[in-house]
Amino acid sequence: MNRSLLLFRLGSRVLAVPAEVTRQVRPQGTLTPLPGSAGTLLGLSAAGGRALPVVDLRAVLGVAAGEPSPLTLTLQVQDQLLAVPTDDVLGFVDSDQRPGAELLSEEITLGHYGGQRGQLLSPEALLDAVTRRLSAT
Repeated sequence: MNRSLLLFRLGSRVLAVPAEVTRQVRPQGTLTPLPGSAGTLLGLSAAGGRALPVVDLRAVLGVAAGEPSPLTLTLQVQDQLLAVPTDDVLGFVDSDQRPGAELLSEEITLGHYGGQRGQLLSPEALLDAVTRRLSAT
């Protein structure tokens, strides 16, 4: 069964998440740093009267630091909202691919008819990784 994936870019990587977990894309605002979250969270961002944790996705994925991303993508994972930095939103594709238990899939073709190459990011595995990393600090 085909479902929609949202494709976004972080540095040179193209990542995809299931469209049903996406909530909002907005400009990266001012971040309030959080002590003790080094390497896991960039800080908190205000959005719609709520404080959203902004995940340091590059650090969690083990990617070299780059220029600050101009956008954040808000994901709802279970009952948690997480914001992840993104350099660009590429759009939606229909795919029969679904994220597995691993944080990132191998690079695959995302979508049909000559789709973009990239990796599936598992929102549940991301939440687990963030929780584990914060618990360890």
